[in-house]
Amino acid sequence: MKNVGKQVFILALVGSLLAGCSSLSQEPAPPVPLGNMDTVQIISPSGNAEAFFLGKLYETALVDRGRSATLQLVDGGTLDMQLTRLREDSTDLVIACSGELLEYYNPDLAQELKAEYATLKLVDKNSGEWREKIYDAVQGSLPNSLVATDPSNAVGCENNESLPQNIVPIYRKPNLARGDRETLNLVSGALSTEDLKTLVEETRSSGVTSESSLAFLRSKGF
Repeated sequence: MKNVGKQVFILALVGSLLAGCSSLSQEPAPPVPLGNMDTVQIISPSGNAEAFFLGKLYETALVDRGRSATLQLVDGGTLDMQLTRLREDSTDLVIACSGELLEYYNPDLAQELKAEYATLKLVDKNSGEWREKIYDAVQGSLPNSLVATDPSNAVGCENNESLPQNIVPIYRKPNLARGDRETLNLVSGALSTEDLKTLVEETRSSGVTSESSLAFLRSKGF
């Protein structure tokens, strides 16, 4: 009788453990802790010297601050493809222009702002007012999973002047910690349109390395 009692107790215990495991397995997996990604993946379209230099600059800054980061060149790197990869979690960071981002995510609002922008006779592309106006519109139009860091004073996408095109890194919310975002903001704040043009020309002629990127950042007090 004692053995029978033991067997009943063990069976009951195993049953309760299995039931507990079953209930746990049905719960959603916990979110990835903020900033706990092993390496920040940055993508840049092949053949785009501007995007490549910017990607190298942000990669170098993150690595210099102790964060593992890597820049990947991708073929056919349209804005749509880059943002799709960002949404699908196959990359962590893309670098785009604020006006084009607004056109992509909120074309109706972009058209309204284009009309207003076109009526202005003299417009400073680096105007803080319009930089922030477009940036705020972009922030309000992004999917919940994506966030824009601070916009740079540097203007890119020269072939599209219908709206201000300040450089803006976009990242997935869980993938960058506060320190990483601060690093990106420091780089954006250090870069001017004139810097970008000069450095892109140098990139075309002599290439760009982590050392040359870091030398530029150091020259800006990074």
